[in-house]
Amino acid sequence: MQIDMIKKYLTSSVNTPYFLFISDGQYATAKNELSALGLDFTPISRFCTNDDKIPDIDELLTFIQGVGANSNGKKFVITGLGEFLALRGSDEATRTLSRLKDYNVGNAKVVLLLRGLSLMIAGLQTDPRFDSRRLGIVDQAECDLSFTLAAPFVGLSTLCGFKAMLAELEDGRCGNVVVNTSVKLDKALFTIHQISNAYEGVKFLTKGFTLARCCGNDEHWAELLIELNQSNCSLEKVFEKHDFCNNLESDFYTRIAGSDYRNWLYFICLKSNVGVLQNGYLRFVLEKTNLFEEFTRNILNTIIDVSHMDKRFLSFYSERKALVDKFPESDIADFVVNNRQTMSESIYKLTDRTSVEREEIIAWISRNGIVSVLDRIYPVLAAYLKKYVFKGSELSDLLTEYFEAYKRQKLFNKLEPEFLNKVDTLALSREFNRLPTRNEILDSADNNDTFLYWLDALGVEYLALIEDLAQKRGLSFKVKIARAKLPTITAINRDFFDAWHGLKEKNNELDDIKHSDSGGFNFTNNELPIHLAKELNIITTLIEKAATKLTLRHCKHFLIVSDHGASRLAVLRRKEEKYDTDTTGKHSGRCCKLFQPYELPFAAEENGYLILADYGRFKGSRAANVEVHGGASLEEVVVPVIELSLKAESVTVKLVDETVTVDFRTGTEIKLFLNSPMQDVSVILNGKSYLATKMDINHYSVKLPDIKRAGGYQADVYAGDNLIGNIMIKAQGKSGKINDAFDDLF
Repeated sequence: MQIDMIKKYLTSSVNTPYFLFISDGQYATAKNELSALGLDFTPISRFCTNDDKIPDIDELLTFIQGVGANSNGKKFVITGLGEFLALRGSDEATRTLSRLKDYNVGNAKVVLLLRGLSLMIAGLQTDPRFDSRRLGIVDQAECDLSFTLAAPFVGLSTLCGFKAMLAELEDGRCGNVVVNTSVKLDKALFTIHQISNAYEGVKFLTKGFTLARCCGNDEHWAELLIELNQSNCSLEKVFEKHDFCNNLESDFYTRIAGSDYRNWLYFICLKSNVGVLQNGYLRFVLEKTNLFEEFTRNILNTIIDVSHMDKRFLSFYSERKALVDKFPESDIADFVVNNRQTMSESIYKLTDRTSVEREEIIAWISRNGIVSVLDRIYPVLAAYLKKYVFKGSELSDLLTEYFEAYKRQKLFNKLEPEFLNKVDTLALSREFNRLPTRNEILDSADNNDTFLYWLDALGVEYLALIEDLAQKRGLSFKVKIARAKLPTITAINRDFFDAWHGLKEKNNELDDIKHSDSGGFNFTNNELPIHLAKELNIITTLIEKAATKLTLRHCKHFLIVSDHGASRLAVLRRKEEKYDTDTTGKHSGRCCKLFQPYELPFAAEENGYLILADYGRFKGSRAANVEVHGGASLEEVVVPVIELSLKAESVTVKLVDETVTVDFRTGTEIKLFLNSPMQDVSVILNGKSYLATKMDINHYSVKLPDIKRAGGYQADVYAGDNLIGNIMIKAQGKSGKINDAFDDLF
């Protein structure tokens, strides 16, 4: 530092200020050496009129003049002037320095400690009188000061006001200086960063923060800025404070539902950590979403724009399903509406999680047909539609084909002429009379440790689903097929329940859905079979209830019984008989009090009623809601008696010979090995049942006359009504070739 030049100035006759242009690196040294020479320090900040006003230069000059006139040899240093003038810009700096250059300081000695004004030196030196007696330069007066100016309302936790900033500079502050001030410094010689809002404050405090301002509103950014100031400027600490540090993808809806600050902060946390998220669909949506207000909607709807043929679709589908698991039905309803924009694609985006989606799936299939991925989209519906093979009755084949066709027409909402002809034929022959009555079956049932569950209006159409659900829950499943009394109304068919002396319960939900206003469905308002979704849900809940009771050992056997079934197709038929009856039609006209004479070949007389066995209805009764009962169609009369219980040990089922030879005339025969002896073993192949013959305690023979061609055949093995295993039959021709079609001709 040019201390010798200062000493000369202090002892000289020069009566103007000494300009000492100083560098950042020598600032502190200069202050110490000047203090050692006995100079006092006068900060320019003392001339600020308030905390956020610039200093008054005229007041400074008046002060200097007063000291020079009233003191004898007063020596002092003015600090902060250089930084202040550099902040004000070259024009103001030039004017002020020009005034001070020749300003008479009287008897005083004034050193101006100037930092940040290296650009001004050359202009001052154009005056030949302004030589080394009045000017000193240290380290070329290098200065790297920069300033970040935040508007006071931003709330950045830093220096408050222009005066406080000058005080810091007067103490030798270097580098970047952050200050809350409203002072305009548009012409500054320093690098100036403006922070005019909380978002810029956040970005300033968190180095590397790249999210756009549109990701939040000013209120949210302001609250985040406050938290950053309280958390040592660490965004990670803010996230930890709100418990966003562990498993970001869990409790997704709980964290995102709403519009308050914490919900928004979770969105910001996800955006900031998108690279480490495991859920690919979540990453995909975040990359497409900047507005927090659109995030929830985009989580729901972005899948709509991804084709089901896209290689990412399957993973996106399952990942999205996990994310929206807790979303309310109303949000899903909005998605369902938006998803209809491309109907051919819409089915693949739906899930079975909500009732609105389940109904949408059924409506779509009713119009467009079944898709191959139904078992993934709506597995319960797929199980319902599976062909149930009836066993152990002379009507088994009839019932198997009839109810497969019935379910198909119920779902597709269309009547098939061939099936209607079959209904009319059965209405005359009334084959159901060959079945035992429900009461006959229950009379032989042991009610010890047996829970009787009456599900009103449960027909046999649901047996495939019940079997599937029981199998998945590890329950033993047995069913006997019975018939209800005519007419198929509850009043005539409830005596089984009243006579039961053990544990019992009645459930009307299924019946209410089909023909009660309380069920919430009406054929007049919506002709599509969307009520099926709720029916399937009731069945699912029932099997879960049964599994729970059995597992808790509340009972050993859980009997599911019904008073009658119901017909959807009779509603679709819209056939009204010509008679105006003397009595009010019952159950949408499917039966009425007996009257004479009549000409109705499809009607039966029983229990004082006239009952229609085809799909007609008598005049005078209220139209059906979505399904009817009271008549004598198979779906109304045929009812199941289902027994569920806990399974014993698991059974191993294997083919004795992996490959068998087929004959185009006689078919083939297979041999099964079972590790435990079983009763009523049978094989279901291509929708037909083949009874096994017991050879010894572990081996069974099954003749398969319908396998007459070489190939592979998947089959199910049953013990009674319980599925105990699956087998793959490899059939070869006489030549020994597995696909030898030519051999089958001889």
